[in-house]
Amino acid sequence: MMKKLYRFLCSMRFGMILLLLIAILCIAATVTGRDSIYSSPLFIALFAMLGMNLLLCSVLRVFGLKKQRQALALKALRSEGVLPVAETSEWLRAHHFRRDGDVFIRNTLGFWGPFLTHFAMLLLMAAAACIFLLSQSEDIVLFPGSESTLGDGTVVHLDSFSLKTDTGETKYLSRLSALLPDGTATHGDAEVNRPVKFGRYKVYQQNYAYAAVIGLRTEAAPEEELVWLDEPAFLTLDGKNGIYFSRMFSNVTEQDGELMVSQSGDPVNPAYEVRRIDGDTDETGLIYPGAEIFAGGVFFQFHEPQPFPGLRVKSQPAWTLWLLYLSFALMLLGLYLCFFAIPEAAAVRSDGIALAGRKDISERIDLYREELEEDS
Repeated sequence: MMKKLYRFLCSMRFGMILLLLIAILCIAATVTGRDSIYSSPLFIALFAMLGMNLLLCSVLRVFGLKKQRQALALKALRSEGVLPVAETSEWLRAHHFRRDGDVFIRNTLGFWGPFLTHFAMLLLMAAAACIFLLSQSEDIVLFPGSESTLGDGTVVHLDSFSLKTDTGETKYLSRLSALLPDGTATHGDAEVNRPVKFGRYKVYQQNYAYAAVIGLRTEAAPEEELVWLDEPAFLTLDGKNGIYFSRMFSNVTEQDGELMVSQSGDPVNPAYEVRRIDGDTDETGLIYPGAEIFAGGVFFQFHEPQPFPGLRVKSQPAWTLWLLYLSFALMLLGLYLCFFAIPEAAAVRSDGIALAGRKDISERIDLYREELEEDS
């Protein structure tokens, strides 16, 4: 009973069942947008069992290489198909056969093909797990002209943000610049599905929203300073007088003498809900873009709402990518050995050479016969 269970756990059938279940979960996560599926106990358990299956297959492949060579040699010694080769040594040398005990074998590296393929899949899973566990992600909000400092000291600055419409499709474009920890200055554009790379970070364009834009100036400082607000804030000089920005309405209309307000969608007829505090005055109302009010010694100029981006910053250890590249390289090598370096064994007899392969090599033997006929 235990041997049967062990053989099943090591079998390709069990591995295919696990791959099918993992694929179903991945499709479900993609369709429903539930990334939490990837960290669920079920997904992790299936992933771990698949890794165990590949590990057992790889180990068994290594321990079975000697037996596979012996089985191939025995197959050649018992083969009934014989090539009528007169100069056996010359023919074997010309076709790259090398002595291996009582027979000659070519493409010995082909024995390693299945092992390398299974090992590469295991390495690929390990790389994917490392990327999933060690990658870091954070969402940042930047207004044009503002900046954010990342974990390693990299400073990301938003130069500008724009909405482009091409053939009816809206595209978000964030023009970014960065100062790396070593003092290197760089820049790039982030669009949806086209992140920009700064050092070990990738900055993705996620979405956008609109912020209230208010200009501040005083008689002593007449040059206007712009403030971007996407959440409630109290703008004041003395801590007592000023304006309290509450929220922004994207569309304000009048219907039957009543104001109808909406906070969703792009601004059409926007207005700001503002509380003005100045001495004994304390009043709340809607302020429309273009208006200016005075409170606490400050002139507040209300501008049209402006879009700003939602950015996602991701980072992962560089060695995880190299591990991923290595797994792909080993998989390609393993597949090449499996399909293009098939081991063949040749046994020398008095009437010629008997050939055998791990797979059916009847077509190969026919080619050898045609070569002999042409040479004769």
